[in-house]
Amino acid sequence: MTRKPHNQDAGYIASRRHPTIKGTPGQGGTGWVVIYEAELQGIDVDGLRYAVVCCSHGTIAGESSMRGARSSMKSPANFCDDCREGF
Repeated sequence: MTRKPHNQDAGYIASRRHPTIKGTPGQGGTGWVVIYEAELQGIDVDGLRYAVVCCSHGTIAGESSMRGARSSMKSPANFCDDCREGF
């Protein structure tokens, strides 16, 4: 497994291995939250520029600013119901 497994994905901006999210098989013990340029990744987030993806649960949040996207990446329980239930 590479250190940043999503950095070759289209539209990749940033990622974080989140310590409170269980990982999916093959990704170790923690889950990833990734910020993408939504249009380049082909994700429809109602016209918003950025898509924040909880890779463990498949939940996507749209953000209009990088500041909002980074905030969501750091606190996925704010947009992912499955992460919220883990707290």
